[in-house]
Amino acid sequence: MDACINQLNQQMQQHQLPAIVDSFVRLSDTQQTLQLLHLYESAQRMSVKYAYLQNIATRILTQHSLPTAMINQLNNIDLLSFFTPGLKFNHGFTQQNQQQKNVLHSLFSESDNTKLPFNYVRSLMLFESNENLLQALAQINNVGLTPVASYIASNPNQHSLPKHEFSALLALMEVELKQNKGNINTAAFLKALLTLSHSITGQLSEDKILLCGAYLRCKTAQVERYLVQNK
Repeated sequence: MDACINQLNQQMQQHQLPAIVDSFVRLSDTQQTLQLLHLYESAQRMSVKYAYLQNIATRILTQHSLPTAMINQLNNIDLLSFFTPGLKFNHGFTQQNQQQKNVLHSLFSESDNTKLPFNYVRSLMLFESNENLLQALAQINNVGLTPVASYIASNPNQHSLPKHEFSALLALMEVELKQNKGNINTAAFLKALLTLSHSITGQLSEDKILLCGAYLRCKTAQVERYLVQNK
């Protein structure tokens, strides 16, 4: 077991919350990520301690920035839910890594149909009034894609979305467009979509094409024509 995990376990056993928070800054980015993931994994194993362990993570992120290595790890809704209270501090949602990805980029681009994140994220915006979260929806990564664009143009998931998740995704599109004043990096989106279409067997699904048309504000026939012309 890594020394930083042993240290964290000892501090928790002795209820040294201030020491946990204070010593976090002296760890490397990788070690900080290991500690945060250890808190999450421990909470998953011991549900009775979930709130206690989440509180430790929140206290850490209240006083320290999210380690950049952690951004790629936040790729499912369970992880996001655990760290959401802490991400509200220190611009956690808008912090970006070397690929300029924020936590929503990671979450949306890697989500699958088992636990879709859109309704959860929309609920956070509606009830938490988190300006940082709104800004995160409009941020672009190093290939010019927002989190929503990353899901549509890069995520290989082609299954139909449940109605409530589909509605939530459309609502997130509207939030993004409002934040970006209607500006969309169409070239970056189409480039990513073409890469996706070349990576899968067969054609993109009707649902994927429908989402593309909704995002680009164009007819689905235009998207289909583009894909055919650039096979």
